[in-house]
Amino acid sequence: MRELQMIFKNDLGRNFRVSVDDVKDDVTPAEIKDCMDGIVAADIFKANGGGIAGIAGAKIVTTDVDEIELS
Repeated sequence: MRELQMIFKNDLGRNFRVSVDDVKDDVTPAEIKDCMDGIVAADIFKANGGGIAGIAGAKIVTTDVDEIELS
């Protein structure tokens, strides 16, 4: 599984994270930045007691899950 984690700074200087599961394999840094700029401009989240003030970073986290059968 691939998860996009977009990290923002709020008005109080604290980090706030928005995660998106199953991000497409060919997503580009420009697409991620455009999305994050849109989130900041829309001002739709309250983040840890303050509005989103700006972008702090982003990362894609890849997780492998192996199911184990127990009899």
